[in-house]
Amino acid sequence: MDTENYNFLIYKRGSETKEAKSIELKIPTEMTCNEFKIMCVRMAHAIGYHENSVRETFGKIEDTNLKTDKQQLQLLLKD
Repeated sequence: MDTENYNFLIYKRGSETKEAKSIELKIPTEMTCNEFKIMCVRMAHAIGYHENSVRETFGKIEDTNLKTDKQQLQLLLKD
C-alpha cells in the first residue's frame, strides 16, 4: 500500500461490543479542511452517533458527493 500520499484516521473501540471494533479511513494528503470535516461526519455516523447529534455538532455540511452517494445507496438496496 502506498502510504506516502495518505494520512490515516483510525478509530478503535475500547469496550466489548458487537459493533465495529476498528474503523480506518485513508485520507489523501491534499484534502481540504471542508473535505476533512465531511470525513469526520462520516466517521461519526460509522461509529454510531445519531444523525441529529452529528448535525448539531458539525452544522450544515455542503457535501458535493451527496447526490452520487444517494445513487450508489439506491443501487446497493435495489432488489
